[in-house]
Amino acid sequence: MSKLNISGIVENIQSRSSVYTPVIEAIVNAIQAIEDKTITDGKIEIVLHRKGQLELSDSIPDVKTIEIIDNGIGFNTKNRDSFDTFYSELKKEIGGKGFGRFLYPKYFQNTFVESVFRSEEDKLKKRAFKFGSVDEIIVDETIGEAPDSNNYTKITLSDLRENHRFEKQIETISKRILERILIYFINDEFACPVISVKEADGSNVIVLNEYLKSKKEIQLFKDVDFEVKGTNSSVHNFKAKIFKIYYPANQTSKVSLVGHNREVTDSYLHRFIPEFEDEFFDSGSDPGSKKNFIIKTYVLGKYLDSNVSLERETFNFPKENRDAFFPLSQADIENRAAEVTKDAFNEDVKVRSERKVQKVREYVNSNAPWHKPYLKDLDLSKMPYNLPDNEIELQLQNAKFKKEQSTVADLKRLMNASDAEFSSNIGEAISKISEIGKSDLAHYVFNRKIVLETFTELLKRREDGKGELEEQIHNLIFPMRTDSETTAYRDHNLWLLDERLVFSEYVASDRKISTKRKKKGSTDNDKALGEPDLVVFDKKRSFRSGENEFSNPLTIFEFKRPKRDNYKADEDPIKQIGEYLDEIRAGKYDMPEGLEKIKVNDYTPVYAFVVCDINDKIKAFAKQHSLTPSPDQEGYFSFHVGYKMYVELISFKKLLNDANLRNKIFFKKLQLE
Repeated sequence: MSKLNISGIVENIQSRSSVYTPVIEAIVNAIQAIEDKTITDGKIEIVLHRKGQLELSDSIPDVKTIEIIDNGIGFNTKNRDSFDTFYSELKKEIGGKGFGRFLYPKYFQNTFVESVFRSEEDKLKKRAFKFGSVDEIIVDETIGEAPDSNNYTKITLSDLRENHRFEKQIETISKRILERILIYFINDEFACPVISVKEADGSNVIVLNEYLKSKKEIQLFKDVDFEVKGTNSSVHNFKAKIFKIYYPANQTSKVSLVGHNREVTDSYLHRFIPEFEDEFFDSGSDPGSKKNFIIKTYVLGKYLDSNVSLERETFNFPKENRDAFFPLSQADIENRAAEVTKDAFNEDVKVRSERKVQKVREYVNSNAPWHKPYLKDLDLSKMPYNLPDNEIELQLQNAKFKKEQSTVADLKRLMNASDAEFSSNIGEAISKISEIGKSDLAHYVFNRKIVLETFTELLKRREDGKGELEEQIHNLIFPMRTDSETTAYRDHNLWLLDERLVFSEYVASDRKISTKRKKKGSTDNDKALGEPDLVVFDKKRSFRSGENEFSNPLTIFEFKRPKRDNYKADEDPIKQIGEYLDEIRAGKYDMPEGLEKIKVNDYTPVYAFVVCDINDKIKAFAKQHSLTPSPDQEGYFSFHVGYKMYVELISFKKLLNDANLRNKIFFKKLQLE
């Protein structure tokens, strides 16, 4: 007969197999031998032979040899010849590949087979042989009479090779084996034989069937049929058998794909549904007690049976992305199976999901309030369930980064757009700027550069020849009709005016701070004088009655529309601020709560700023109030004796240049220019 290079075959086995793979191969063959015999008292024993006797109380010898003994049909001539045939098709209909036995010599130095079977002449025969290691599968074969025996087969996997080992404890070994063949224990068409794992010296015996019966440590929770849609509108049917396993021992819930009733691959369920990362709990028999469990979902289907590899340790289809040859990938099936499992444990998953959301919100509220704008951008459904605070921070930083990239892209596009599009969308763009994260200096300075670039665009002339509305400038610096009670420092850009204003205690922007103020000489039917554009109090509570805190400064800003040059005589901005100040000093302004009057006297430091384009009309107003031109000719300044306030007129150009100059060193350090 032809010869095989057995060592070459073994060396070229490419799979994710383990020391358990040849054991499972032998056990499954034993199950099939019992099924083929169609007996009701099937029995399989897995005997562990250790390296030596216990030498120390805490030292358990390694398992070096394993025997698998069954009372099935045995190695009759048909089975013997199939074993001796490379790629035998004897068991093709039930998933046999004719290759699995080559995993025996991959992990064990020697494999011995001993079997009693009934011959064609209806006589009991005994056959024994060894798995060859050179060029023949069966060597040293003997056959003879066995008149006083029953059918059995014993596969001895002897002398585990170096660098491979089983777990020490018999219970751990038993559970590993059980999980790999669990499907056989719930087979609707065939009663699973009694399968036990035992020590060779008889010191311990574990019956695997008891985990599902009397111990109830494994329970079939749900049986679900589901579909997965593939390429070319194909639909593939699968069955999910969802188990509760009550001996987690630091294990994690998994989804396992099965080929011909054997577990082939497994993946953590929390890869697809983060809420499956931790153990679950059932109420115990005693009040208040809990019983922990993990979930294991086994997936069966023709698509899996048809595409399992020779070694039954992987599938032929791709793991992640579909290709031209396979309509489904492993990830497609696992994703859908995870969703099916999620539906089966919907209430548990829902509670965990809500707990995760609450944990993230508590972190932001307590430790990182500046991240609040990014909560809505987080995909919490994909976030791991039990994230530590540092991982939550990383997720938020990622959300912030994505928002920054999107905002920058939108602004760059807007700056190259037509004036009409710029004008209609700039408000939305400014609101996005306000959401850009400022939790660290780099992001904060980067945001400043974007604001300055946006401010530059706002100062350009529109297609109709006019400047942008005052409202756009105002909102960029500080949102209109708000105050610092509702607008956090991260949401305004007062630094454009003066760095000292960023952390002012109270700011009112175009917001009514008095309900009784009327223009001098007006009647009840007359409208109240408009509110200041921006009023900044150095100390919000400095005006409490009975406290001598008149010295806390007050700052008032007035903005005018860029490019404006048509001022009337009664639109003098310096006079407007002066009238505001007179009425504040006269006690006609209440604090926002309305509990007391704002207290400002003639000795309270008051700073008045007018931001506008310098033109002939503005120059005339400045001269009328005896203001001094600035050296750069971009503004005016002086102490106004009549209103007892410091006054400064600043051009938009100067405001922009000064802001750029103050931030230039930061831009350079961060290589933003």
